[in-house]
Amino acid sequence: MRILTSVRPSPRTNACTVENMSAVRVSNPTKVRRLILVAENQDLLAGLRQSLDPLQPEWELHATRAGTTALDRMYEEPFDAVVTDSRIVGMCCADFLTEIRRIHPRVVRIALVGGTDQESVVRLAVLTHRLLAKPLENGALLESIRRAHRLRELLGSPALTELVGKIGRIPTLSSLYNQIASEFAHPDFSLAEVGNLVEQEPGIAAKLIQVANSALLGLRRPAATPAQAVRILGADLTQTLVLAADLFSRYDPAALRPFSIDGLWEHSRKVADLAGRIANAEQAGDLIVREAALAGLFHDIGRLIIVSQLPGPYKEVLSLMKYDGVPAAQAEWRVLGASHAEIGAYLLGLWGLADGIVEAVAWHHDPCGCHGESFSALTAVHAAEALIHGDEGASADDEYLARFGGEAKMHAWAAIAAKPSESRF
Repeated sequence: MRILTSVRPSPRTNACTVENMSAVRVSNPTKVRRLILVAENQDLLAGLRQSLDPLQPEWELHATRAGTTALDRMYEEPFDAVVTDSRIVGMCCADFLTEIRRIHPRVVRIALVGGTDQESVVRLAVLTHRLLAKPLENGALLESIRRAHRLRELLGSPALTELVGKIGRIPTLSSLYNQIASEFAHPDFSLAEVGNLVEQEPGIAAKLIQVANSALLGLRRPAATPAQAVRILGADLTQTLVLAADLFSRYDPAALRPFSIDGLWEHSRKVADLAGRIANAEQAGDLIVREAALAGLFHDIGRLIIVSQLPGPYKEVLSLMKYDGVPAAQAEWRVLGASHAEIGAYLLGLWGLADGIVEAVAWHHDPCGCHGESFSALTAVHAAEALIHGDEGASADDEYLARFGGEAKMHAWAAIAAKPSESRF
């Protein structure tokens, strides 16, 4: 990776301009969060700052037109978030985000792209936590920053960190996943080679084809082989689906009884299918439709972690569910101090999955815990889980769904659930 040269900010400070790394300071720096805005267009930069005024005084805002200036500041001081336009002064935006990810991997990265920046969309999607289309909808950036930071607060909470510390062994990325990621890292990667790699693991190959054949994920014709599925799905989606298939294939079903891995897989596929159909019906856009479907696949992966790594506490959870009628997530909270939702989100966040997916997994039982008033993958997964899993104690959060039309929306989504799926999930 090319190491980028830093450029020191100008010593001429001017609080009225954005070019000279202007900042809004607060009196108590120990509690402040720090955000930097980067955009070539001066008017855009000023507009972004104005739109983020509600963040103050909890956030300290900085702004500059040059990526090198922003990097120089980030080398010297920690930041919590960066918002960058696809066009910045002095360097390529993708190089800028790549370097930020290297020096500060936990920094929230949000990029803005125009409708004609298709090449930028492809390049920046893997480097950001959130990708927002210009012109921005009113409040979209503010909501994105709050949601992204709220997610990091949840995943970094002392209670969850303590619980994860009790887990004997957090699942690591499989050798197959790493081989695929390594192949995709080459500029001249071969989809045929990726297909050959997947074929070496029959269980994963079967699940990849099964999921890839969902109409939600964009296949116009059924895939009969891993190579066909990989060729149509492309790099990022293939990697994510291989990860899901691998997680459900690496455990011995007999060792985890009475827990059923096959039952969890089937339920996850149903939630993924319905969540995607709900997002599609809401005309949420291709990105949210796919995030909803993928989050549906992963939404209960934390259960598999609890069952496999904490068998003793899991028996207590089962006892509360069976004899006291306590819903699964509530029983887990009583016994563990967190639920499968937070544990699953922690794992997915550790692996670098998109924020929209991690967020939907983290709050699919408690959506009001997440900032935001707009329809998202979380909305779709929460509704789908309630509609499919209601007989086991899951129910929709009326307060949260009121943001989107409440009871009327749930009736509409229930009608979608009642219809036979066109998907081949």
